[in-house]
Parts: sequence; structure tokens; C-alpha cells
Amino acid sequence: MLVERSDLNWITTTRPAKVQKSLVSLWDKYEYKECTTSEFLAKVGQLYGFVLA
Repeated sequence: MLVERSDLNWITTTRPAKVQKSLVSLWDKYEYKECTTSEFLAKVGQLYGFVLA
């Protein structure tokens, strides 16, 4: 793993905190091979408001 979870600074404001929680969850799924790279990137894009076709 490139970054340890304990190394992350947690954001406390509501919207950014929800996005960060979702990113950590998505990364865990990706790391455990529960989604492909394409699926991971598409979901990250959706979190930030990008739609990938």
C-alpha cells in the first residue's frame, strides 16, 4: 500500500468529509479487487461530478 490510513488527515466539514469517506471506501474495494480500475475511476469521477461514458 502506498499510503497508510493513519497517514491521512481527516477532513471534518460535512460535504468534504462525506466525499473523503466515500473515497476511502472505494479505495478499499479497489485494493481488495472488488472493482476494476475503470469502475474505480468512474466512481471517483462521479463523486466529483464528472460523468464518464
